Amino acid sequence: MGLIAWRSVVRHKARSGFLALCVVIGVAFVAGTFVLTDSIKTVYTRLFDDAYKGVSLSIRSRSDLGAMDARTPLPESLVETIRGVPGVRLAEGGVFTIGGRIFDAKGKAVGNPFAPTFLASWSDERELSSFSLTHGNAPTGPGEVVLDAQAVSSGKLTIGAPVRVQTSRGVRNFRLVGVAKFGTAGNMGGASVVLFDLATAQKETNRAGQFDAITVASSAGVAAGTLQDRVQAKIGAKYEALTGTQLSTESSTTINDNFSFFATFLLVFAAISLFVGAFIVFNTFAIVVAQRTREMALLRALGADAKQVIGSILVESVLIGFVASVVGLIGGVGLAVGLKALLGVLGFKVPAGAVVVLPRTIIVSLLGGVLVTVISAIAPALRASRVPPLAAVRTVSTASPSGQRIRAAIGAALAVVGIVSTVAGVRSIALVWLGVGAAATVLGVALLAPSVVPGFVHVLATPIRRFRGVSGQLAQENAARSRQRTATTASALMIGTALIASALVLASSIATSTDKILAQGMRAELIISADGIAGIGSTTATALRTTSGVANVAEYRYGAFKIGDATKQLSAMDGAALDTTNTLAALDLDVTAGSIRDIDQGGVAVSSRVAKDHRWSIGDTVAMVFATGAHPQKIRAIFKTTVFGDYMISLKTHAAVYPDSTDTLAFVRLAAGASVATVQARIASVLTSKAPAAKVQNREQYAGQIRAQVSQMLSLITALVLLAIVIALLGVLITMLLSVFERTHELGLLRAVGMDRRDVRAMVRWEAAIIATFGAVLGVVLGIALGYALTRTLRGQGITTIELPYRSLVIMSILVTLAGVGASLYPARRASRLDVLRAIASD
Repeated sequence: MGLIAWRSVVRHKARSGFLALCVVIGVAFVAGTFVLTDSIKTVYTRLFDDAYKGVSLSIRSRSDLGAMDARTPLPESLVETIRGVPGVRLAEGGVFTIGGRIFDAKGKAVGNPFAPTFLASWSDERELSSFSLTHGNAPTGPGEVVLDAQAVSSGKLTIGAPVRVQTSRGVRNFRLVGVAKFGTAGNMGGASVVLFDLATAQKETNRAGQFDAITVASSAGVAAGTLQDRVQAKIGAKYEALTGTQLSTESSTTINDNFSFFATFLLVFAAISLFVGAFIVFNTFAIVVAQRTREMALLRALGADAKQVIGSILVESVLIGFVASVVGLIGGVGLAVGLKALLGVLGFKVPAGAVVVLPRTIIVSLLGGVLVTVISAIAPALRASRVPPLAAVRTVSTASPSGQRIRAAIGAALAVVGIVSTVAGVRSIALVWLGVGAAATVLGVALLAPSVVPGFVHVLATPIRRFRGVSGQLAQENAARSRQRTATTASALMIGTALIASALVLASSIATSTDKILAQGMRAELIISADGIAGIGSTTATALRTTSGVANVAEYRYGAFKIGDATKQLSAMDGAALDTTNTLAALDLDVTAGSIRDIDQGGVAVSSRVAKDHRWSIGDTVAMVFATGAHPQKIRAIFKTTVFGDYMISLKTHAAVYPDSTDTLAFVRLAAGASVATVQARIASVLTSKAPAAKVQNREQYAGQIRAQVSQMLSLITALVLLAIVIALLGVLITMLLSVFERTHELGLLRAVGMDRRDVRAMVRWEAAIIATFGAVLGVVLGIALGYALTRTLRGQGITTIELPYRSLVIMSILVTLAGVGASLYPARRASRLDVLRAIASD
């Protein structure tokens, strides 16, 4: 039976190749994601090990908010305390803080706009420094800086060139005196670094008499762990001492954690691709088994039992799955290289390093591809085992009406489970339940689809029959006659279409909700924003207040904190800027309880959703933990509009709980009678010198910027989902090819009684159009439902209005149908070129 399976694979190379391709894409994404993740982890582990190889200990303030969060600076006096610990050979304080921007002499931003810029102090102690010069000299005065190699390259800067750096004090002028690398790399995971001498670094980051960290080198023969215990005992629980190994591990873990979302995103779409491929494999094996009824019956007549027949089908699936998995694994390595280059374009430039293929990647890829193929072939194999020997001498239908009823019942049950899970996810705002519900619903609809094929085909084919006559009539009958085949092929298209449709609904709802919130809640005429973590700086708003035509400028800041084990985000504005009784209020958060102005005396305002979830009311205390420690805040107000988050504190409170406090946005109110366009131009002129990376926009422009960001997200999702649709279109191609083969005798008879080649081609194309339209309609309906559920689940993020993009959905449906017709062109051409006599003689 193994030989029979092998010959079947070899004899039908095209079919086997297309089947393998359906699995290859999904396996390639799985393998590529693992290879990329492992390669990045390895290269950064080695990079940080090299960068911190001379560091025995690093001392810093404690924080529960993660490795990259701002921490309370250390007093300079702590250095002398540490130097007095036995076993300490060298101890040096330094500055290393996030939040700068680099510009060339013309004001053009330099470095990676998608990654942060660090401001740091240069160290001449090579043993303790992670940076080393590649060109030029170290900074020695208040007007000199050293930049990382990536920033220098992106800005096409040369030694001696003037550069401008945005710091806590504003935009300052410096001269480039050197180029540095971090460890062995030219950058820190895409981030830029500005290195000053220590005194300048302290001045520019408001660290007078303070350090961000103290690095230590141990005396000969003193183990890092031993020294760590001694230093920790000396400095107390307020600070923490990490060994160089711990610091390296933490740094590489932070990089990997930042990348994990992208990796998860890719794995999700890899799973979707394999899921769609499973439909195609199932459908193809089902068609092949139906076409090989007589062959299976002959095997049974010659003594093969049911297990051997099942074995032959499964062996064939194993062969195809294994070949597909091997090709997918190889393709995944190439895909990882491409994804690494893409990350570089997006700003996450990974240092050069070897491609890492771990045994786990090989095992998961091979097993995953083979299992998907084998599991998809089980049902057709079981069907083949039930073919009676009598079918060898005459045509016998092996279709089981009871089997169809069982599938429909299972589909209905899954659909009910999916709907219930989806509703539970929407009500509890739990994306996990929503995901489970979506998957169950998709499977349920796919199993129920054959039951509605006849009715759908009849409705759709009515205009086709009138337009194409006999060709349309035959296309309808062919699609309706093979309802299981039509439904399964359409279901593969349905999945990709549903994902795109749901993304369209979500994107449209975000855009509409944003417009609505800005129209109702935005009172400021102009908004100032900037890309990057540095924001617009802490001195920009002060300069803008003196601009002619400006009545008031309200600063906006953000930050992170913890409640229990959960990390949350908050916003900060003055309460007066949020108080709608103030004629110069910048925002209207739609306060439902309390007074938003009271946050200026301390405390926090929370959204009504969060208040409901925690059963909070005015006067309750929220146990908020910041990098500077625990700072409980009383609830002063409850609001409904959450476009700027669920928690709002005052700027005064923000400055007290965050070591570095800088403005992210600014909202400008105009004086009575002032022209928006005129004041906008004046502010743009001020920003040129105060915050070159910032831009001033009116409400419509700001809303357009948010819509553009949503469109970018949608474009990325669409690009990946298109892979699933490509796989589904391969399924249309395979189905139509096998259908042509199955109906060779029928096609020969049609040609013999007068049907010309053009009509044969039209018949095949119209059948494909019916299948593709069925899939598109199912996908759009399902996508609208899932998009609605997803939008409702994300209502706490400010998505308050659900918008259906009818035009986009119709266009997408048409494109999917046309793509399905395109996939049928080759099968249609092949059908029209069959030799009439041989086709009639075939059986």
